[in-house]
Amino acid sequence: MEIWATLRRYLPSLWVDYMASLPPEEQKTIQEIRLRANAPVMLSTPTGERFLGVTSTTTLQQKDTVLCRREQLETCFLRFCEESVYAHEEELRQGYIAVSGGIRVGVAATAVLEDGTVRAVRQVSSLCIRLPRRHVGCSATLLPLVLTDDGVRSTLLVSEPSGGKTSLLRDLATTLAARRVRVAVVDERGELGGVDDLVGCDVLRGYPKAVGILQAVRCLAPQVVVFDELGDAREQDAVCACAHAGVAVIASLHGDSPYALQKKASVRRMIEQEVFDRWVFLQGRYAPGAIRECLMPEVTDSEIYWHCVDRDRGFRDGDLLCASAVSARGMVAAL
Repeated sequence: MEIWATLRRYLPSLWVDYMASLPPEEQKTIQEIRLRANAPVMLSTPTGERFLGVTSTTTLQQKDTVLCRREQLETCFLRFCEESVYAHEEELRQGYIAVSGGIRVGVAATAVLEDGTVRAVRQVSSLCIRLPRRHVGCSATLLPLVLTDDGVRSTLLVSEPSGGKTSLLRDLATTLAARRVRVAVVDERGELGGVDDLVGCDVLRGYPKAVGILQAVRCLAPQVVVFDELGDAREQDAVCACAHAGVAVIASLHGDSPYALQKKASVRRMIEQEVFDRWVFLQGRYAPGAIRECLMPEVTDSEIYWHCVDRDRGFRDGDLLCASAVSARGMVAAL
């Protein structure tokens, strides 16, 4: 697999050899590689965590596993930083390193604070290497919900981490572009695409999302702006400005159920401003990319109601789902 050739630049060759020698079907399930100081190398899969064995196998036991010594962890960290921690200082303050090829490395370390703000990190204790996957065509079931006779609908993909949001966004962006929709992608962390992966899209790489969204609207005349992980108030303000300018927005958000999300003041504000027409809730890490339900909120003076807009998930299109009937786990019941 191409990903192993990329990782040879950063990880000990023997580790990569072990992973590259795993059965192909097992390789495909690896979502993350976790390195912790003086602990076995772990591989995250949809079914749970497994240790990397020294015989090109994975195991649930810590016997005969590949050990990551502290000095190896520090060497890997420096390699991911391209031997210049200073050059990645801003990323590290946010807890990650963006690596070529769409790889993102989460960093656990000791924070150096100044006036309550993270200014630097030291004593790296673990790395979480998230592997990008190209799942061509994975947005096929999402496309009819987003691209309608009335044009592109603003859509928010909601899932826990490792639920397939990024893969869906990447494939959906190129699919829309292939249908002659003008797509601008704001790729702040380099996860949505490599150098030439987002064919047909205008890509703003490395821009803070709030800045990139507004710049795309002002300068690129897109019909839709795509980005990953909707975050703080500045990004939400940019999304609102984008929507009010007549540009659709397709983004992702960490979450689980409409009931839980609407309790958050920032998310409730997005609901009340009717920014997103479609709220697509995914199954989660055990079925990455699979759609659980697609809903549309309706705000009244006393309640937020959720309408089903997915004909294939057990409800009629337009069925009314009340927030009080949505459990914390996202299971819904028609009134």
